[in-house]
Amino acid sequence: MRSLISVRDLTQEEVLSLYESYLWFKKGVLEKLKGRVCLLFLEPSTRTRLSFEVACDNLGLLRSTITQKDSSLMKGESFKDTLITLRELGFDGVIFRLPFVLYPYEELLDLGISLINGGDGTHEHPTQGLIDLFVALDRFKDLKGKRVLYVGDVKYSRVFRSGSYLFKMFGARVGICSPPELSLQEHDCVDEIFYKVDEALPWAHLVIYLRLQRERYKDLVIEEESYFKHFGLTKERYEKIKGFFMHPGPVIRGIDVEPSLVYSEKSLILEQVRAGVFVREAVLTYAFDMLK
Repeated sequence: MRSLISVRDLTQEEVLSLYESYLWFKKGVLEKLKGRVCLLFLEPSTRTRLSFEVACDNLGLLRSTITQKDSSLMKGESFKDTLITLRELGFDGVIFRLPFVLYPYEELLDLGISLINGGDGTHEHPTQGLIDLFVALDRFKDLKGKRVLYVGDVKYSRVFRSGSYLFKMFGARVGICSPPELSLQEHDCVDEIFYKVDEALPWAHLVIYLRLQRERYKDLVIEEESYFKHFGLTKERYEKIKGFFMHPGPVIRGIDVEPSLVYSEKSLILEQVRAGVFVREAVLTYAFDMLK
């Protein structure tokens, strides 16, 4: 069994192998795996949770789901003890989604149970990063020299932290555009920093809009009407996009993107949603293939 906590744990060869599996699953080719999986989702989720559940079902994995209200973590049990309990109950792997970050992960990787990160606090969201990369590869084939722009709440985005690393791995240049309070002064995967979206959009071949991570703010207040005026994807800004735009969801209409543009010609949002099942089938195969 293998785990996937961070995209930084993957080599380019492994990512390409995952992409090959994704393409097979996209064509309708399925294989059956053995194993029992627990989805431990302590944060709300539509796309990630349901696509993992569908992927498990398609691959023949037995699955159970625990939400925040069901978990003894809410009574004070440690995450490690929860994993040990699940292991002793016969689970081979846990797909987790958490509002916090777990460090160090190393002690959890020695428990003899596969761990797949479905999003942990502001750390990473590996499978969403892979979705965005693979949909981009489907469209562009070669990402060398392509310019990928993240717009919105970069500071608190785990999608950005996973995706930017993967795009850089495949030769793309990465830019960010955010209000100063939601930006980053520097990041090892960022080549360009913008503060005006009207200047940033013409730079990019692919634009990835991010939602405001309000649940992670403490004293920060962002006025929605002003934010949309200065950073949202309006009809006028849509014309400046020379390639495509993405959004990992959920899209907050009228704040992130003008409602009429969500599923427009340049939008890859529905492709991202559809790719979710295939990517997660590939990741589950990567993790559980040795149990066949």
